[in-house]
Amino acid sequence: MWQKTDRSQKYGVAVYNYSSRLPHRLTLNIGDTVQISEELDGWFYGCKTKNKNECGIFPKSYIHVREAVVAKFGSLERVTSTESPIAQEISTVLREWHTIWKQFYLDQNEELENIQVMMLELMDWRKKIMSRKLTNEEVKDLQQRVSSRIDFGNAMLGLDLVVRDEQGNILNPDNTSVVELYKQHETASDRIRLEQNTVTGVRDTSITGPQTFNLFVQLRNFVCRIGEDADILMSLYDAKFSKFISENYIVNWGKDGVPKDIEMLNNFRVVFTDLGSRDRTRERVYLVFQIIRIGVMDPKDVEDKKQTRRLRRPFGVAAIDITEYLNGLKNDAEEDKQIFIPFQSCGEKEFMDSLIKKVVVAKEINHKGQGLWVSLKVLQGDVKQVKEDYPHLVGPNTCVSRKLGFPDVIMPGDVRNDIYVTIKGGEFTRGPAKTADKNVEVTMVVCNNKGEVLKDVISYGCGGDMMSEYKSLIYYHEDKPKWQETVKVAISTEEEFKGLHLKFTFKHRSTSETKDRSERPFAMAFIKLMNKNSTTLSDTDHNLLVYKDHNSPDLKSSKKMKITEKKEDRDKFSPYLDLPSTREIFNEQNIQPTGKVTLFSGPFTLSAKDSFVISSFVCSTKLTHNVVLLGLLQWQDIMTDTTKLRDHLEKLMKVDGEEIVKFLQDLLDSLFSILMQNTISDVYDNLVFDALVHIISLISDRKYHQFRPVLDAYVESSFSFAMAYQKLMIILRDYVDKAMETNQKILKSAMKSLEYLFKFIVQSRNHFARLNDGRGKQSFELQLKQLIKSISNMMLYTSDNTLVAQGSALKYMCATIPDILKVFDAVELSHLMVEFINNVPKERLTKQKLKCIDDLVHSKLFVLPECRLILLPMMLQHTRVLMEQKEEIEDCIEVLSNILNLTFSRDMDKYEEDISLITKMSLRTVIQACINLDKTSKEAIKCVCVLLSMLRQMKELHFSQYMDMEEFAFLIDLRDFLMEILMLFLDLVSNNVFPPDWMEMIMLENSIILRALQIFAKVIHDRFTQEFERELWGFFFKCSISFLTQKSLQLEHFTSSKRSKIVCRYRDMRREAGFEIRQMWFHLGVNKIQFIPDMVGAVLEMTLIPEIELRKATIPIFFDMMVCEFMQIEPSTRKIKGNFNQVEHELIMCLDALVEGGQGDGEYKDLICDILYKLCSNHSTLKEQGLRFVNTIKELLQHLLEYRKIIQSEVKELRMSCIVNLLNFYHDIGRQEMYIRYLYKLCDLHMKCDNYTEAANTLKLHVGLLKWTDDGLDPMLQSGWYPAARTHRELKEYLYYDIISYFDKGKMWEKGIELTKELVHLYEEELYDYERLSVILKRQAELFACIIRELRPDPEYFRVGYYGRGFPSFLQNKVFIYRGKEYERLTDFNSRMQTLFPNAELLKSLSPPSSEVKESDKQYLQINAVTPVLELQDRFLNKCVNEKILKYYSVNEVQKFTFSRRIDESGADISQMWLERTYLTTLYSFPGILCWFPVNHTDMRKVSPLENAIETLETTNKRINSLIEQHIADDHLSTNNLGMLLNGVVDASVNGGISNYKVFYSEGYGESEIQLHLVHKLKDITKNQVMLLKEALLIHRRKVSEELRPFHDHMEQRFKEMVKLIHKEYRLNVPDSFATLKRIKSQSCVPISRVSEVLNNPNNPQNLSDSSAAPSPSLKTSHSTRAPSVYIKPDKSAPTTPIRPNTISRMNPFKRTSVASLANTSDHSSEGGGSNRNSLEAPIELSEQLTPRRPLRSDEQRRLSRPNSFQLMPPIMNSTSNSSLVSNTSSTAENSDFELGDEMPTPPLPEKTAYSDYSNVEITPSPSHHRANSGNRKSKPVPPLPTELNGTPPPVPKKYTSKQASLT
Repeated sequence: MWQKTDRSQKYGVAVYNYSSRLPHRLTLNIGDTVQISEELDGWFYGCKTKNKNECGIFPKSYIHVREAVVAKFGSLERVTSTESPIAQEISTVLREWHTIWKQFYLDQNEELENIQVMMLELMDWRKKIMSRKLTNEEVKDLQQRVSSRIDFGNAMLGLDLVVRDEQGNILNPDNTSVVELYKQHETASDRIRLEQNTVTGVRDTSITGPQTFNLFVQLRNFVCRIGEDADILMSLYDAKFSKFISENYIVNWGKDGVPKDIEMLNNFRVVFTDLGSRDRTRERVYLVFQIIRIGVMDPKDVEDKKQTRRLRRPFGVAAIDITEYLNGLKNDAEEDKQIFIPFQSCGEKEFMDSLIKKVVVAKEINHKGQGLWVSLKVLQGDVKQVKEDYPHLVGPNTCVSRKLGFPDVIMPGDVRNDIYVTIKGGEFTRGPAKTADKNVEVTMVVCNNKGEVLKDVISYGCGGDMMSEYKSLIYYHEDKPKWQETVKVAISTEEEFKGLHLKFTFKHRSTSETKDRSERPFAMAFIKLMNKNSTTLSDTDHNLLVYKDHNSPDLKSSKKMKITEKKEDRDKFSPYLDLPSTREIFNEQNIQPTGKVTLFSGPFTLSAKDSFVISSFVCSTKLTHNVVLLGLLQWQDIMTDTTKLRDHLEKLMKVDGEEIVKFLQDLLDSLFSILMQNTISDVYDNLVFDALVHIISLISDRKYHQFRPVLDAYVESSFSFAMAYQKLMIILRDYVDKAMETNQKILKSAMKSLEYLFKFIVQSRNHFARLNDGRGKQSFELQLKQLIKSISNMMLYTSDNTLVAQGSALKYMCATIPDILKVFDAVELSHLMVEFINNVPKERLTKQKLKCIDDLVHSKLFVLPECRLILLPMMLQHTRVLMEQKEEIEDCIEVLSNILNLTFSRDMDKYEEDISLITKMSLRTVIQACINLDKTSKEAIKCVCVLLSMLRQMKELHFSQYMDMEEFAFLIDLRDFLMEILMLFLDLVSNNVFPPDWMEMIMLENSIILRALQIFAKVIHDRFTQEFERELWGFFFKCSISFLTQKSLQLEHFTSSKRSKIVCRYRDMRREAGFEIRQMWFHLGVNKIQFIPDMVGAVLEMTLIPEIELRKATIPIFFDMMVCEFMQIEPSTRKIKGNFNQVEHELIMCLDALVEGGQGDGEYKDLICDILYKLCSNHSTLKEQGLRFVNTIKELLQHLLEYRKIIQSEVKELRMSCIVNLLNFYHDIGRQEMYIRYLYKLCDLHMKCDNYTEAANTLKLHVGLLKWTDDGLDPMLQSGWYPAARTHRELKEYLYYDIISYFDKGKMWEKGIELTKELVHLYEEELYDYERLSVILKRQAELFACIIRELRPDPEYFRVGYYGRGFPSFLQNKVFIYRGKEYERLTDFNSRMQTLFPNAELLKSLSPPSSEVKESDKQYLQINAVTPVLELQDRFLNKCVNEKILKYYSVNEVQKFTFSRRIDESGADISQMWLERTYLTTLYSFPGILCWFPVNHTDMRKVSPLENAIETLETTNKRINSLIEQHIADDHLSTNNLGMLLNGVVDASVNGGISNYKVFYSEGYGESEIQLHLVHKLKDITKNQVMLLKEALLIHRRKVSEELRPFHDHMEQRFKEMVKLIHKEYRLNVPDSFATLKRIKSQSCVPISRVSEVLNNPNNPQNLSDSSAAPSPSLKTSHSTRAPSVYIKPDKSAPTTPIRPNTISRMNPFKRTSVASLANTSDHSSEGGGSNRNSLEAPIELSEQLTPRRPLRSDEQRRLSRPNSFQLMPPIMNSTSNSSLVSNTSSTAENSDFELGDEMPTPPLPEKTAYSDYSNVEITPSPSHHRANSGNRKSKPVPPLPTELNGTPPPVPKKYTSKQASLT
């Protein structure tokens, strides 16, 4: 027994592929997730999570069961994995993307590679998440990146936007307000846009990353052979300005290629901190590694023990560009990912600085495998935060490298006192005894004023110990070294700064250790760290003076110096401090030393030629370059000097903000100390206040906004002045009360500083209260209230003078609320804030006032319910007034949206009173704003969100209260409100304001609208049923149905996961809306008739939605409509109407449009017919009409679904068939407008396919509905081609000209002439419009001329059988006759059909297919050529008719076709060959409105060998006679074709000639009367052939050239032998040599030249008007006098069925043409014709061999070769078609000269290919007989013509009616 699975086995993943053909098995692929519901033994039963319709059983062993969470939503059960949400999301996304990725691969989409890369990234990240090895911060960081990548990929693939919270988790709309959800959508869109811009190289600088960040670097390894110890210096480098921007990180590397401290291997970590927004904008930032070798001077001498050791020498540089890592363009930097950085060694004479510049610009470095391996990672936040968030990366031992300068924010407690000194370069002269430049080493120390060296104050970088002296690099023999080395001097703040100075000594380092020991510094330089005015050393380059020591070797040899000094004296003091230290000071002191008297002090003497340059940068929170700041910081020193103190306070306003923020804390302490000094406070109160306001305003500016935390921290932690609040409140109130008199700049700054002024006030008061046990509380509150009121009263001013200050007050007042609430009552403050805002005059500072209200909404006051009730009315009143005045709409909407956002809660009772107030005051205003705003604007979208938020938060009670307000005391007012909101809903669902990928937003909107519609439906039913409002009810139905049918609710178009997600959260809203509509419809009662038939289309659109329950619920509405109309009482007769014509008409019209548009399916067809059938069957009165209507609907849907299925196909032929089926249907039910609509669709398709004849015939169907009258044109008969035509005659005349043009293009000139005759009659007899008559007569003449002179290839006809159920239903197991295109032969046609049906298999035999083939699901085609059977018109009887005229009727206006095949294939004896001849009759004649028509009747008969012989000889006779006629008509005609034909007959050496039929000439042959009659006929035909041959030979003799005379003589010889043979063997008496056939000449006696001469005679008065007109090109005459004519013998009894014995009579077949071509046209022309389509010698086999289309060739193009005998060849093997003059084809040789004439251009000869002549194709006959087949169902008539409005319909085209087959 199957058992339900418990919760632990509800979810699993397939670990193997599983597939089985057994029933009830579920096919699984690896990775498929399944929801398991039941189990039995080793089997599970369940479904796939991605498609729960796929259910079945599968083995347990194939499934890995996982823990899952089971959530139930009503009857639905949703099972999800317990994986982390982000891992689940990645899995879902990968499955969804994988499907799209595969489609991209098939489509070769250019985004294929991008999506593949992103999928691989997601897989890799999922592995990391599932590994559970990441810290929380790393998981958060990775989650952000995953979210970003998913959102970007979804946007790229056009998928839905996913909204998330700040942590990257998917937002739950149930717990999120509409406003917040909209904002998150906007944020996500901006984020994706930023990423897209980043990918395309467009950076959006408006969105920046976090302000503070850090770069974590871990040195993994250094691969390089040095041979000595080395220091690796790691630092950040700005390549644009060629300077370092961070301190160094030092790594000590040993000579063995490993760290000196081996425990530090792979553990060198550093964090480059203090990086901020400025560093993100740097153009090029590099991480640079400098390798310093520590050892001997030359590495080659490393083994020489005499060499000097521990020298610091440059070795090389490595660098990597990290710009993209810093600015976020690259995020693949991970701590576990190693990056290789190539190493570049230093040249012999190359400075390290030059090498760095070279490396950072180099594209490639020839590193030879040498370099460093590092890991990088960008860490957000300050150092403290980073240590907390990334403890595994940044531990206690991790070094921190600070930036050379301050961070963006200097926090309190971050005390720095650093001076960065860069040793840039120098220039040193050689000594007198020196022959080479020195190896200069600089040593730097920090000394006090006593010359003592400060210990451990110099740092070369983090990772190294602090040092007392620093030694520079040494450049070998370089007198102008450029060091560019930066060191940090870190001096304690407790150290006495005066007298401190940097001392530099210069020493030559010898390569020999012995010499080096004796070397002493040869010079020195120094610089003081503090200037005389007590400011710090300026941040610039310093050109230091170089002083030489007289004890140095350079000066010992000098005779100029006579000064001596003891060593101990030098060490005790520093005599050089009195000397100038820099070139600048030297120049200022204007010292002019001469060559004889040198500047000196003690042992130091100035060296004028030497120079030394350094630069300094002070990074200190205690030292400053500014005198004013220094004075205020040391205010106690100048407290008694009031003038100086005042001066400093006033000048503070002009100090650079950068300096102020550095000393913010100390500066504030100084100002408050001055303020609180009793002795001087009265004097300086206002000045100190102004200075304080200036500093606060400075922090408020955007430039220094990042220092707000510093100021906040100062207020909270460092501010300690308990009495300051009194002074601050008094001064501030005084400023406000005297606003008109106060300096407006200061007043504005004071208002701008309100937040921090109140912070200081409140903090000071709290300090005072703590110190004094809360004393003075009431007094303080009163003062505070008076201060707020003073500010509020200031808002009453209307002067422009105070406008700026008032605006600042509005902007910053709300920022004071959090601090005021600490010491003041919230309710009272609320009243004060209301007064403050209301005091602002109307139309003054409106925008600022709204911003203040918005700030108030976000304040702590608004959170308190009691305060909210005070504030809300004021806020809503201001916004409503402005919105009604259409002012500041955007700001008003912003305020309302924030109010609704903050009042949103899942617990709707919490804000019930607030929502009631908001609804009453703002709902109508918001609705009207939504209606009036442009829906494409951002304001409109926000306004819609506000409305949706209101409706979502409104309970039914709120709706009820709102509609019971006095505003809606009258029903008309309530009606207007409901109309407004329904109109808005209709607009929203029809044209959604949200982007289509905002699916969460759209679905939430729909759920809100649905709930509102349900509430409004009840209101409409309760209040507007008695006093019925049709317009309101109609709008409700329209809005509801539009809601239901909107695109975003059509779940079947979504993926299964998306569909499941929507249904679980919102259910299928279409079903709920449909049930509501159904209920409202039946509530209409007697008013239903008012919505019939207007609502038929809308209800139909609703029922077409593919939701089964919705369809079942709403389809009965149609029946109710039918009953309502049927039972309607007619006002005139007071009887029931008795029909439902309106519903029927509207339903058919709408069905046609909607189904064609893609709606509806076979299931809908069955369901609507079943439901309506049952309902109609149970209704006694409606039953008969109802069932008839149901059948009509069923047939219509069948046709429409077939048409829709085919319409997207490229096979236009199938589309045409479907259109014709619909034409038939609409004709049958009398829908003229639909009939005409599809007529023009069919015509357009024909035009696209160049089927001009069929297009013309199609238009004729429309013309048939029109009359030659001036009656007004009914709208249903109008044509979209000629919308200006207003009468029948106008439109018919326009269309006639189009049809004539199409017939002309299709070379159906005879059809065009018929129409021109009608127009001639119209213009001549009715309108008397001779001008148009002359034009149409000329046109008619051109058409007549075209018949005779133009080349018109005969079309081939083909039989096509469609067998198998794989074809569309209207083709299945049916046979059609196709009319081929120009020059299209059987092979071409085969190729075309197989192109149209590429999956079809071509049957090789003409045998009837078996039932297995017919019932197969495959497609089978059976194709063969057929010959049309001529039905000669009576008007040609007893007439001599031009052959070209008759030739048209042999292949046009035909409806009957035939083909033959051999019955017995065993023998090769032609005299024993029986044929089976099949006759096919089509539903309509050709050409028609299609190029194919179905066969509706099939008949077969057998042809005896004797009859076959007669037909063969007759065919040959016709051909000979035709060529004789051509040569009689044209003396210049070439004899090539005639010669070949005659030679083939008289010298039949290949096929045996008439000797094949020798047995038929014997005396004893023929037993019955019929056979004897046929034998006699055969003999007569043979005699006639001899006479024709004789006449033809005479012509050939007369015209043959001398070169071919031997050929002619040979033919005459063979002819004589043939005559003797006939006489001797067959005993036939041949006529004498002078006997010929009588040829009748019946034509005009006036030659063409004479006719032309008369018509063109200028003296003829009739020609005067046209004398200048050029003759029409089509009327030019050719050299041939006249084409051959054919005399038609009257024979009214010519049979149209196969020959019977009693119909055969003796007749001379050559009274101008053969009897076979005239009297027996319907038999012999088709039966005996040697067609090139079919072979009768062997069973017919249909080949796929392709044959190019080739035009007819002229005689000159044919090759002269000995032909086969054409005389007695079996019909199918004959290389030509039936040669009768009225057959459908003739040989190429006959047609060439006959049709083209001498001057006609010959079509180009195509490339010769195999099987270009069908006589070369070997075809095998089928032994089976083809039986008659009349089709499967009764035939439908030709697309009939709907009844005209004022007359009877035109007759349908004539067709064969014995047995009819259906077109469908």
